Amino acid sequence: MTHLRKIVLGGAAAALMMTGAVSKSFATEPGDFTNYLRGATQGLPLGALPPPGLYGGFGLNATGLTGGAGKGDQAIAGPSVAPAFGYGINFLYVPGWTFLGASYGMAVVQGFYQAELATPATPPFSAESISPEFANTNFTPIDLSWALGHGWFVAAALTIVAPDGSRWPSNAAFGAVDLNPDYWTFAPGLAVSYLDANWLLSANFRYDINSASQGTTMSPFLPAGAANGYVSGNLLFGELTALYKLGKWSFGPVGYFVAQTTADHPGGGIPCTPVICGNQSQIDVGFLIGYDFGPVAVQVWADNTVECANCIGTGWDVWGRVSFRLWAPEAMKPLVAKN
Repeated sequence: MTHLRKIVLGGAAAALMMTGAVSKSFATEPGDFTNYLRGATQGLPLGALPPPGLYGGFGLNATGLTGGAGKGDQAIAGPSVAPAFGYGINFLYVPGWTFLGASYGMAVVQGFYQAELATPATPPFSAESISPEFANTNFTPIDLSWALGHGWFVAAALTIVAPDGSRWPSNAAFGAVDLNPDYWTFAPGLAVSYLDANWLLSANFRYDINSASQGTTMSPFLPAGAANGYVSGNLLFGELTALYKLGKWSFGPVGYFVAQTTADHPGGGIPCTPVICGNQSQIDVGFLIGYDFGPVAVQVWADNTVECANCIGTGWDVWGRVSFRLWAPEAMKPLVAKN
């Protein structure tokens, strides 16, 4: 089956809310057409917003995906390894406001990627790469974080992904393939985090609800009439972190899972078939090492697929993240009475 691979890194600030960039892959059922980079918030305590200020982040990702099956034995067939690379920038603003007892923040993430189409030599596809593209932008206008006490935090957020990324409908190497989803995604998120002098524990969840495709993105992979109005099933993303802090170092296991909770719906009144529809699931586990330089914090980690059903396939992802504070409000100076 045609196998289109892509990767975007949605880098994150020190406590970026429930947001990310676009998915690292297409072509699962027939498309893993998602507006989120699964695994992007590993290592982040999304339940706890940082102090007031403006934060920035930059991230890199490299992946080598095999087309082979995972333990679920339902990965999409494809060639051996086709590396893909991506990067992203983000900004998180915490103005110091409170609402319903929670700290308020907002964020934007812009990803970029280089996509590679690795397929048998059948028109209109060929194994070629294209220049880096803009991913669809993730906007998080609402992120609320409550401090529960004793190191525990919980946060709720809403991310909206606009179909504003690069479009390549006339690219000769890819025929009519449009590499970014051509629909909106609305993603409520929830995170629970624990922080103390030695531990950083976090469980970050995001639930993607997609609008209907306009037919551009899906058309190369679906029968006539099924692409226009195609609705990808809702997806639950969960990302887990357990880091031990030793001085400026931090290290520990990370991992993520993906579970499709609703069925896909093709357009044109065409019924679902195993080629057009099929729920996907995936589990990856890995290990993270971080170092806090003071003004800049760095994290590096790697994941490998251990379970895969109707997903892109098995393989390693290697990640890197740099986060920093760009601005903080000046501390109030004490009043001094003049004599």
